[in-house]
Amino acid sequence: MTITLKHLSVHGPGLLPAVVVFDGRRTLIRGPSDTGKSHIWKCIWFLLGGTATLEQFPESQGYDSLELAFLHGEHEYLVRKAMSGGAARVLVRLDDLWVPDGTPNPLEDVNQDLGELLVQLSGAAGKQVLRKRSEKGPITGDDLRHWALLSQPGMISEDATKGKGHGKDKHVSSFSLFLSGLDDSAVELYKTASEKDQAKGRLAAAEAELARLQGVIPADTDRASAVAALAQVDERLDMFATQLQARSSVLKELRQQIFAEGEALSTAMTRQASATSMRERFTLLDLKYSSDLARLGATDEGIQFFEALTETPCPLCGTSVEQHVDPGNLKPRAPTKYRDAIAAEAEKIRALRRGLQPSLAQEQTRLAAATADVQRLTTSLKALEEQEKAVLRSASLEFDSDPRELAESHTRLSSLIDAFDETVRLTAAIDHLKEAMKQKQTALVRNIGQHGDDVGAIARQMLNDWGFTSIQSVYVDPKACDLVIDGRRRLSYGAGKRGLFLSAMTIALMQHALRSGHPHLGVVVLDSPLKAYAQKESPDKDREIPTATVNTSFYAWLSRFQGPGQIVVLENEPVDPVTARALDAIEFTDDYARGRQGFYPPRPMIAPPPGPSDGAEFDDLA
Repeated sequence: MTITLKHLSVHGPGLLPAVVVFDGRRTLIRGPSDTGKSHIWKCIWFLLGGTATLEQFPESQGYDSLELAFLHGEHEYLVRKAMSGGAARVLVRLDDLWVPDGTPNPLEDVNQDLGELLVQLSGAAGKQVLRKRSEKGPITGDDLRHWALLSQPGMISEDATKGKGHGKDKHVSSFSLFLSGLDDSAVELYKTASEKDQAKGRLAAAEAELARLQGVIPADTDRASAVAALAQVDERLDMFATQLQARSSVLKELRQQIFAEGEALSTAMTRQASATSMRERFTLLDLKYSSDLARLGATDEGIQFFEALTETPCPLCGTSVEQHVDPGNLKPRAPTKYRDAIAAEAEKIRALRRGLQPSLAQEQTRLAAATADVQRLTTSLKALEEQEKAVLRSASLEFDSDPRELAESHTRLSSLIDAFDETVRLTAAIDHLKEAMKQKQTALVRNIGQHGDDVGAIARQMLNDWGFTSIQSVYVDPKACDLVIDGRRRLSYGAGKRGLFLSAMTIALMQHALRSGHPHLGVVVLDSPLKAYAQKESPDKDREIPTATVNTSFYAWLSRFQGPGQIVVLENEPVDPVTARALDAIEFTDDYARGRQGFYPPRPMIAPPPGPSDGAEFDDLA
């Protein structure tokens, strides 16, 4: 589905809008120079995504904004943009255009870039075109405008139709897309200079790494021998591991026994120390009892000796003993009581000593048993430790290789095999990089099939209808994106025919694309296609057909045009009144007194400046 231009308008505060309304199939805007026809073309280009700033002239002073309305199916879109440039505002009526009371439905903003929207509406969304042989990208609004809007200088230019500068390659790609319906998504890209530099760097790095690895690998060694040697080392390591596992099992049992014996020895030694301590305490207590009995016996003997003494006066003063001591102590029963107490205490100590003897004997028995256990367990533990040492000595004697040497050999051989494998990989990578850097610069040939002949046939019939009845063959040269007429390139003709032939190709391309379901904007805007052919002072020697005949035939053909697509023609050359009525042509008279002067209304200002507005005046034109 394509778009159909509806109207173009320019607005300014306090000024009557400049408006042109387009017919859905063909529109002719005719008038002399300097009436705004080329300005209309530039406004359409600008509002369809062009970025070149519009030039100001006296009639446009005071105008500051533009609006282009177009239809896409049942939806109406409006593009609004300031004449000074900047981003465009896009609005749409998503429902039916009109409601029963006759007022238009409200507009809604479209949150999408204008170029992307036009590409989507033209059916080219997702299509890839070559920007250059090393880069692809989506088709853009510039491609749509380039093959749909022809300016007067572009028509008669001797430059190639694809244009100049960085966009020419994608213009060729988009032309092929409109012509054949096939994009360039399957085209293999050339590598960019940056990619080639990166590949060159990777190649140098790979070659340096390969040289390093080749220096590491011994000259008399191959991968097969390294693999065999590694297998032998693995086998010996497996045997070593098996032996270690067996020895480990035996040692585990021995060490468990050693642990159990050590625990038992520790317990026995604890019991021995406890029995020894108790025996020493009981022996010390027995000695104390014996000492106490001896002391009591000496005391008893002293008392007994005192009782046997006779009373003797004091040798110093001659007084009796009663005068020097407590008389009570000299009573006959006092020493006897002392001796009885000593005898009782001695008997008690002898009883305690008799009770101590069984305990002392028990601790002596415990000590003897604990000492025997300690001696037995110590002997057993020493025997187990000797067995452990024997097992370890036997293990070291059974291994005929050093485990460390085996591990080092395994590491060395594994690294050597990895080096062999990496050498193979690097060799393949180097070959691939060298092949990639030798990418052949082959010419791109797009298969357009019958499409070029079909467009040529449409263009030939069109040119015949325009009065060029002598033309016998027309076909499209896909490389030049141009017509070849009767075996001659279009650019080899004079300016007048170049413009008309290019107009024919542009219209034919649109019709073929729409009939075949190929992407296309659906609109062709031609700025003065007849002017160059009609100029008598032009040095064009190819005007064998009279200008009047071509003008009449062209306008008659345009009045009969029914599509597909929409054509807007901006022209200087006069048109027959009957044909003009059939075309419903818009006439610019360049005269204040009659008809429409030009695109912009007559000056001066016709109304006072309006107050603040929210933009509703645009909706009145919908």
